[in-house]
Amino acid sequence: MERCYVSPGVWFGSSRVSIGESSFVNHGCMFNTTARITLGRDCDIAMNVTFATSSHEVGGPSRRAGAATSAPIVVGDGSWIGAGAVILPGVNIGAGAIIAAGAVVAKDVKAHSLYAGVPARKIRSLSTAEVPAV
Repeated sequence: MERCYVSPGVWFGSSRVSIGESSFVNHGCMFNTTARITLGRDCDIAMNVTFATSSHEVGGPSRRAGAATSAPIVVGDGSWIGAGAVILPGVNIGAGAIIAAGAVVAKDVKAHSLYAGVPARKIRSLSTAEVPAV
C-alpha cells in the first residue's frame, strides 16, 4: 500500500478531507472543510493552494455577506494544481487536469485539460498518452 505525503504547515479545517494514495500536498495549503474535499490518487498540489468549500449568498445593503453556503470539492486522479491556486466551492476537477499557478477555479474543469487565469478558463486539451520515464 502506498501513502500520500502532506508537508508541514498545511491547515485542515476538519477531518472531512480524503487524500488518495501517492498524492502530494505541499506546505502552506489550506483546506476549508465546511463541506467534503476529495483528492484522488497521484495528485500533486503545489504550495499555498486554497480549497474553499464555503461562501455566502449575496446579502442586503447592510451586510453583503448573506447566508452561509457550502459545497464539496473533488479533484480527479493524476491532477496537478499550481502554486497559489484557489479552488472554490462545488468545483469538480477532472482526472489528469492541470490548474496553473494563481488560477481561481470557480467552475468544473474537464479531464486532461489545462486551465489558467482569473477566473480560470480552459487553455488547451492535454494528451492522454503516457510519457515514457526518463
